[in-house]
Amino acid sequence: MLAAQAGATGLLVARFGGEHGHPTTDNPTAIYYNPAGLALGKGTRLFIDASLALRSYTFNRSPDAVSNLLQDQPGAPGSVQGGTPLGNGVAANSGQASLSNVLAAPFLGVASDLGIEGLGVGLAFYVPIGGQSKWDKQSPVSGYPGAEDGSQRWWVMEGSIRSLYISAAGAYYIKPARLSVGLSVNAVKSEIFTVRARNADGTDDLVNRNTNGLGDQYADRLKEGRGLVDLHSWDLSLGMGLVYEPIDKMYIGLSYQTQPGFGENTLSGTATTILNNGAADNPGNVKDAEAVQSMPDVIRAGWRWRQDANEYRLFGDYARWSKFNKQCIRTKGRDDCDLANIPRQWEDAFGVRAGYSRFLKDDLIELYLGAGYDQNAVPDATLEPALYDAEKMSVALGGKVRVLDNALRIAATWTQVIYFDRETDVWPRDANGSLIPQGPYATAANPNAAGKYSQSIGVFNLNVEYAF
Repeated sequence: MLAAQAGATGLLVARFGGEHGHPTTDNPTAIYYNPAGLALGKGTRLFIDASLALRSYTFNRSPDAVSNLLQDQPGAPGSVQGGTPLGNGVAANSGQASLSNVLAAPFLGVASDLGIEGLGVGLAFYVPIGGQSKWDKQSPVSGYPGAEDGSQRWWVMEGSIRSLYISAAGAYYIKPARLSVGLSVNAVKSEIFTVRARNADGTDDLVNRNTNGLGDQYADRLKEGRGLVDLHSWDLSLGMGLVYEPIDKMYIGLSYQTQPGFGENTLSGTATTILNNGAADNPGNVKDAEAVQSMPDVIRAGWRWRQDANEYRLFGDYARWSKFNKQCIRTKGRDDCDLANIPRQWEDAFGVRAGYSRFLKDDLIELYLGAGYDQNAVPDATLEPALYDAEKMSVALGGKVRVLDNALRIAATWTQVIYFDRETDVWPRDANGSLIPQGPYATAANPNAAGKYSQSIGVFNLNVEYAF
């Protein structure tokens, strides 16, 4: 239950409302985009929205990104070497992985003026932040059973990270000032669920190579393990906003969403590790765990103007993804990141969008289109398959019909998101042929995710609003 990264910066995935989900809207999605917009609507309105995302994504890992390469000769007598053998080993640890996922995200909301002029209140459930993926199985490679889970398995085989919101909001329109002010209070459930390949030393080594005392024979023992984390938390956040109407039917909006938990938040749950051929049912592999992370706060601004049968829209957002510095996953009660220390070091990013509507038959039919650009939040230094972003453009086309004396409004939108491909460089190697981690990975043990990334997403949005 989550749209993948769908035409927004980082993990901001809000597409509910289609082309009418923005910081000057007057429908119930204003509860999230700008609560001040609730005071612009009339009566009581029920709003049901579903976004269906069709995601295609490939990661082609470079063979040169493998941590430690094992030559076909034994090491020093009695030694143990961790690494990936040449030939089939390298093939099992690199190459193209892919997924084709169909994902859904809901918005359920109600808004009302309670019969009081200028008042707007609302309640909603929705998922504005997150990403989810389940990767396709790959062709087997003889001797390396883990290869069927794909070359991206060191970061994710199946997983999600998301924040679910339950929001209550209120707004009031100050008629003399032509100004609406609004506030929302959000209960945020944050979740992390990830299944990935994992070694205790943070490498992508497939085997441990053991040599005999004479140094002329060796045997490889599978080293690749698995890890699973299932964590969650409940936190509070706030949304606030203004909508100013300088002239009739022209609206200027500004809103702000705080971080969930107003900063760093801690998710709790369990972590399961299966390392060095450990038994999956060994109770010692399951432990209480927690993750520490910070999601962004977001500023939104917008402009909307209705002139005769035409409406023009321009809006955008600025997300402070620099707050998402790392994910520290640890055994509960410890201060260090003993289970995983994942550098993120994302960057602040913005998105901008323009839209146009044409109204027909006394406003009973509306046809609209939109186009936008969203900046990339993930730097090359920490890009990896689990959480992907890139510069992107999007185009949208849709329409709305009003029936039952304008009481029922049905809208549908198709948005195609066009991602720019990305490719990252391999780390350098030392004299022994082992990669030298760079940048934030110099002190955080993780494999090298160098390779080519390509993604495409199409989003179908359908919403129904009933007013009475």
